[in-house]
Amino acid sequence: MEFIEYENKNQAGPSPKYFRSHAHAPQASGAKSSRSLNPKFKDIRIFSLPNFLPFKMSSEPTFQLFTSLRYDPLLLQSLQNTQSWPLSSPSPCPFYILPYHRDRLLHAAIRFNWSNAISAISGPSGFQNLLDTLTKAIDTNSVAPLRVRIVLNHEGKLSVESAPVPSVPLSNLFPGRLPPPESASVEKPKISPLTGGALELGNSDFLPSDPIKASPPWSIIPDPERTDPSPYTSFKTTSREMYTSARERAQIPTFSSPKEALLISSRNEEIMEGTLTTPFFYRDGKWVTPSENSGGQIGTTRRWGLKNGICEQATIPLSSLIENEECWVSNGVRGFTWGKIQLSP
Repeated sequence: MEFIEYENKNQAGPSPKYFRSHAHAPQASGAKSSRSLNPKFKDIRIFSLPNFLPFKMSSEPTFQLFTSLRYDPLLLQSLQNTQSWPLSSPSPCPFYILPYHRDRLLHAAIRFNWSNAISAISGPSGFQNLLDTLTKAIDTNSVAPLRVRIVLNHEGKLSVESAPVPSVPLSNLFPGRLPPPESASVEKPKISPLTGGALELGNSDFLPSDPIKASPPWSIIPDPERTDPSPYTSFKTTSREMYTSARERAQIPTFSSPKEALLISSRNEEIMEGTLTTPFFYRDGKWVTPSENSGGQIGTTRRWGLKNGICEQATIPLSSLIENEECWVSNGVRGFTWGKIQLSP
């Protein structure tokens, strides 16, 4: 999984509504192998990116970078939402896993070699810039949750759009686990740390930290066409023709429709990602998500799930999907959503 570390240096910045402390970068530690991708920005270090990158453009770009996240006052109650915070002494924040969204934008800006964009959002001061932009654009007194779209152009300009979204419980944003499918085989009872010494949870048992299952489940539909992996599938850009076409073939009319299409790699018939989500499948007794080498995006909730032991990476062949099998999909707006595979039209 890719991530960024910053060299330790103090930087002060203005404090937004929810953050009243000066910013400083945490000490980078434990990095066995790293390299500076741009000598102008020596504090940026990046790890484990797909081999076909970096990507060079011969002219001024015709696309922008973006990420979509959730604004929700409910997040002010979550300590998990400010983990991995790049500023000191974080206060509650209403923007869902914001550091991961900044990292996503920064990774893309580095790989497309957009130096002004890198300057705008790198380091603690860049994170503060992003945070200030959000708190100015979004009415943080609003009690209604919003989908927030952050756009970054090659000149380093940030813009923000928003729209209402349905409410979801915190357990769907920060699940303690993804419950196993009801069809999964059950081992002999054993002691479980999740139940304080009681017997192992069964497939139909429920924990308070479990995400609520959508009713009915979302329909998750493999795209009948194949997609070529490229920088435009590895990073979130406004060049989204392959995603739009896959959604049209799956007859998904709107962003709020309870359906998702899965992109299939033209290289080896494996699952890359969903058009708007990261998918999770139950394999060999655990939840897995497509490997970063599949050519799909390193999504924010995917990164959170891997870091917190919710899932592991794996190659997921299209041929392994079964009609009506349970799965989960996730993104930075809705959190984790339950679905079932639909192979037949």
